[in-house]
Amino acid sequence: MENLIFIAYIGLTLFFLIYNIISYKKKNIIYTIRKGNISVIKDDYYKIQLIFSILNCILLILGIVFIYSKIDIQLFVALYTSVYWLVNYLLKFIAIKMKYLNVSYE
Repeated sequence: MENLIFIAYIGLTLFFLIYNIISYKKKNIIYTIRKGNISVIKDDYYKIQLIFSILNCILLILGIVFIYSKIDIQLFVALYTSVYWLVNYLLKFIAIKMKYLNVSYE
């Protein structure tokens, strides 16, 4: 059962990577950041989004490989989810600060 969960998390991470590559090619904002009040100002945002997504996947896979077998499954799920959302919100924060994204508060 543990191997199945391990494989599922690796698959989920690879799915996220593929989704981000497709989003980069189609110039879409990833779903964790996409809201009606956010718009892209500079096209360089998509390159940064891809870099952050690759970084996110690397961190998640390293976490899966090195931490998965050493901690409780509930703690692992919390850690996996936290890393995923932290990197995505860090991307949003940096993109807004670097003026790649515009947020309208209307």
